[in-house]
Amino acid sequence: RASLSAWIVEFVTVLVFYRMPLVKTLEASAWGNLTMWTGFMVLYTGQLFGQAYRSTGLLEILLESIRSMLPSRDVEGRSVALVTLVSGFIGAFNGFATYPVTIPGLVDIGFDGVQATTSYLVYFSWTLPFNSLLIAPNISNAASHVPVMDIARVAGLLTIPLVFLSLLGFLKILGFRFFAWKSQALFWSTGLANVIAIILFTQVWPSYYILTMIGGASMSLAALYVYGRLAKRRATKESPDAAPVRPSYSAMGLFKAYAPLLLGVVIVVVTRSHSVSAWLDRFQFGVSVWGYNRISINIFTTAGFYIFVTALVCYLFRNKEAHAGKDFVVASKRSGRSIATLCVGSATVYLMVDSGQIAQLGKVLVSGGTFVYASLYPIVAFLGGMAFGQGLPGDFLFSRMQVAIAPTLGIPLVVLVGIVTVVTMGPPNALKPTQIAFTSSLANVKGRDGEIFRICLPWVMLQLVVTAILSVILVYWWK
Repeated sequence: RASLSAWIVEFVTVLVFYRMPLVKTLEASAWGNLTMWTGFMVLYTGQLFGQAYRSTGLLEILLESIRSMLPSRDVEGRSVALVTLVSGFIGAFNGFATYPVTIPGLVDIGFDGVQATTSYLVYFSWTLPFNSLLIAPNISNAASHVPVMDIARVAGLLTIPLVFLSLLGFLKILGFRFFAWKSQALFWSTGLANVIAIILFTQVWPSYYILTMIGGASMSLAALYVYGRLAKRRATKESPDAAPVRPSYSAMGLFKAYAPLLLGVVIVVVTRSHSVSAWLDRFQFGVSVWGYNRISINIFTTAGFYIFVTALVCYLFRNKEAHAGKDFVVASKRSGRSIATLCVGSATVYLMVDSGQIAQLGKVLVSGGTFVYASLYPIVAFLGGMAFGQGLPGDFLFSRMQVAIAPTLGIPLVVLVGIVTVVTMGPPNALKPTQIAFTSSLANVKGRDGEIFRICLPWVMLQLVVTAILSVILVYWWK
């Protein structure tokens, strides 16, 4: 409703103040949605994957496997393992699917609903530029035509400190003593695992950028396994009578739980090979209407297609009876609100582009010079990320804005677009009223949205300040 209201206001604004013809206004709204086609695909297929993975019983095994690695009394270990592994393995394919798992999971461990909500909102923020098979860089690419691989490289550099800041915020909000041995072991093992994955898949092998989240989760899993073995030995010494908890799943059941995720990774890697990629390029086609520049569409190379295939694979390895048809109906209904929000948000954004509003804003910021622009535009992009639905329309809007500004200031376009991708997606996520309302409902928390906002605020501001400082450094270093 908020996004729809914004579109109506913008629609009236461009008609009255910018004198855009009614037909042109409608065309701009429709074209804005067409340019965001990858976003719609990922949002929809992400819901399909989340429903399929849950209904087939594979999610239950994944969660039990996480719990079985650690002593039952190790609250710190179970909490960190839950959010790092679920956000990595599941979030890689569908970021939205992680909230209904991690937040109730933290409540089950014994945390207050507000703690569960705020801690995960803060932690999950660093993943936003990379989850859902890098939906954000794909949207940035649609707006700027900068290759996704190059956007991921810049976003990776900016995200490295956010990994540690987000994990620190998670531990502090849950009340863990940061300098205790458990917190230190968990912080450095999982934090470094994700940072190493970012370096490997955005800097060393950037063509495999799409494996960033899965790679981080896999290394975190190995680190948590070692931590769990040590923690169990320590727990046994402290309480020799404590009986180890035996998992209910078999080795085959464990394989089934991870098989769709692993197969999804294999599909991504195979399609990145030159021969397969060249063959898939044959299915690409272009669309150009109403005088707009042509956009290229290829269903078989978009992230949404990989997620769709992974969702179907879940039924091959199902642990209990599940019906794909029924699940797809449920997922389609569930995706309606997010798709509708993206629809009106995309229409609003393109009206701002076509009417020249965003170009005018860019000229005002550019007038202050390179340093002023590099310092202020991350803040403007941050506010835009909060204002436009899921953040994707804001990402598109400000990525588009950089196309004209980059040559004016002499800054590489890839740097500005990479900064936008991080700033519009990550830090604003924990402060969005709609996001707070959704996540608090998962923890059965009522009437405490303001408290959640206040708890998240200092951590979000810290992320924004660090990102803004690094943005200035990156602009001058790359320049």
